[in-house]
Amino acid sequence: MYITVGSITSATRLKKLIEKRAGYPAYLVHTPAEINETGGCSYSVRADNRLAPLVRPLSEEYGIGIKNIYTEEFAEGERVFNAVP
Repeated sequence: MYITVGSITSATRLKKLIEKRAGYPAYLVHTPAEINETGGCSYSVRADNRLAPLVRPLSEEYGIGIKNIYTEEFAEGERVFNAVP
């Protein structure tokens, strides 16, 4: 899953919170072009798809604004991103 945020600071905070709360690794990565809504250089947090239900409540609890959450799957050899409502 990719969680798009507004700044590298927000991404770093969210990454640390996910790791602390869920006990799974999270990574600070450049947002893939397919989901980069702003077109500029932006950062995302990458984590296991199973953690999607945790992300919104966690970001709200700590005041971290997120733009969107996308799960990542592979279909017929290509990456497919699906927005999480």
